[in-house]
Order: sequence, then C-alpha cells, then structure tokens
Amino acid sequence: MSSVRNITKSLLDAVGLLPPVQRAWRDHLWRVMRREAAQLYRQFISPGDLCFDVGANVGEMSQVMLELGARVVAVEPQIENAEALRTRFAGNTNFILVPKALGAEIGSGELMVCGFSHCSSMSAEFVAAVTGSGRLPAEVYQWNEVQEVPTTTLDELLRDYGVPAFTKIDVEGFEAEVVKGCSQKLKVVSLEFTPERLQPALDCVEMLEKLGEVEFNYTVEYGRNLQLLRWVSGGEFAQHLKTARFSVVTAPGGDLYARFK
Repeated sequence: MSSVRNITKSLLDAVGLLPPVQRAWRDHLWRVMRREAAQLYRQFISPGDLCFDVGANVGEMSQVMLELGARVVAVEPQIENAEALRTRFAGNTNFILVPKALGAEIGSGELMVCGFSHCSSMSAEFVAAVTGSGRLPAEVYQWNEVQEVPTTTLDELLRDYGVPAFTKIDVEGFEAEVVKGCSQKLKVVSLEFTPERLQPALDCVEMLEKLGEVEFNYTVEYGRNLQLLRWVSGGEFAQHLKTARFSVVTAPGGDLYARFK
C-alpha cells in the first residue's frame, strides 16, 4: 500500500499536481475537523458567549467558535501565525487577537518555531519527548528558529476581557505553565496532552482542582467524542489517563476537558 502511495505521489509531482492535491486534501481534513469540533463545542458554547483560544495557530478553532456565535479572544505568539490571524479575521468585530504567549507570569519567553507551525512550542521537554518517541520524527519536524515573544497570563486576560464560557488551551506541552497563571475559577477548559509526557496534564488536573469544584473528561487524538460516559473527579480522571492506551501517531494524545460546577 505504501508503494502505491509513493508511486501516486511521484506521478503527481512529475506533472506539477502534487502541491494543489496536497492543499485540497489538507483543506478537506480541516473542514472535517472543524465540523467535528463544532459538534463537541456546541454543548459548551452559546451565541454571544466569550471564548478564549489560547494557542490559536492560524485560527481553525477560532473560526469554529465564531461560527457558533461566540466572541473570541485568540492568543498566538508566533509572528507568522499572528499575521495570518489578522488577515483571516480582518473586519470581524467578534475577534480580538492577543499576539503573545500565555505563561505563569508576565514577561517574555523563547518560542521554538517548527516548520510545521502547529508544532511550535515553548517547552524543550515536549520537543524531546515527541521526537524521542517518533511521534514527530526529528528528520521531518525541526525546531531551528527561536523567537523571543512577550508573555502574559490567564489572570490578565480575565481582568481585561472577563470570564469566558469556554477556554481552549493548545500550546504544545506548555499547558501547565499556562494554568499556573490562573488563580480564578473558570467555566469549561480544554487542554491538549501528550502520552509520552503525561505529568503536565496531571499537574493541570491538580491545579484546576484548587480553583474550585471541577469534573473531568477527555478526547483522544483528533477525535471529538468524549471518552467517559460520565464526568469524573480529578483523582478518577488521573487514573484513567495513566492506564489509557494511546497509539503513537502524528497527532496529540488528546484533550482533557475540565467543567467547573
């Protein structure tokens, strides 16, 4: 099967059709992902709600939130992505861009920029874990550029914009640092996690529990179906996460969801 794919790829490349075919396939995948994300997000987001998209990349999930009728504050530090967001949502009064990273404190930090922009990270430990496991092979995924970026905190966002109905945090292994910058109870939060390095997710569970009464669920890889039939406590959720079996593919382990009571 792989040989057939390679032959097809070579033929398309020879006649100059490979780039448009790849773009069309990528656009199709994003449409499917946005549709599935909308089905899940709809239970958390109502028209007029405020949402935070932390680690917005080029705005795929911001678009989902906007299409659900939300007002979106998108946080994205990578220079190229921030420019893409400005262009994509130019004139949309329900969209606000914060061209910074979130962390434990206000200041600055180093963003390791990957050629695949959705894999850029402020966590060297994340990069080591996902390249070491083969999830993101080092010969394909390279972090050769470092951008010095300004950092702010969730507390500052809450002060400036209010408490969101939904907060999506996808910052490639830096999620625990983002949660450290929050001292207030939220409503619903999603955070990406990686199986090779579960401790940051477990740390997030512990920190979120300190903010208020909260229950948890999760999705796997790019799937948008909650895995647990009922929302569970932090302790029960941590046990699920530790014993779950994840495949090593070019995808995140999944997203944990925290719902405050």
